[in-house]
Amino acid sequence: MFCPNCKAEYREGILRCAECDVDLVFELPAEPDQIPEYVDWVNIISFADKYEADLAQGLLEASDIEAVTTSDDCGSLYPSMTYVHGIRLLVKKEDVEMAKEVLTDAEYKV
Repeated sequence: MFCPNCKAEYREGILRCAECDVDLVFELPAEPDQIPEYVDWVNIISFADKYEADLAQGLLEASDIEAVTTSDDCGSLYPSMTYVHGIRLLVKKEDVEMAKEVLTDAEYKV
């Protein structure tokens, strides 16, 4: 027996959930498959230094703009190729203009 609300499992013979005070069911309904949301990320600036990239990312996130960093860190395999393309700071496509404004106000060259 299961509570359809909190999903707690009960032994047979109990008819109501002690927490939710609702009737129990014999089995829970199947949960719908979660389809991941597609996010169109846009590179707005690149850095040669991970520390600087993290600071800019933190600045954007403090302004409620979701941001991620990505890099091609080949340094572990080929030390001379560390960050060939730099560390890219990405934001959602719909946040590009606001992110550029925040970074420009902080004196980043976007």
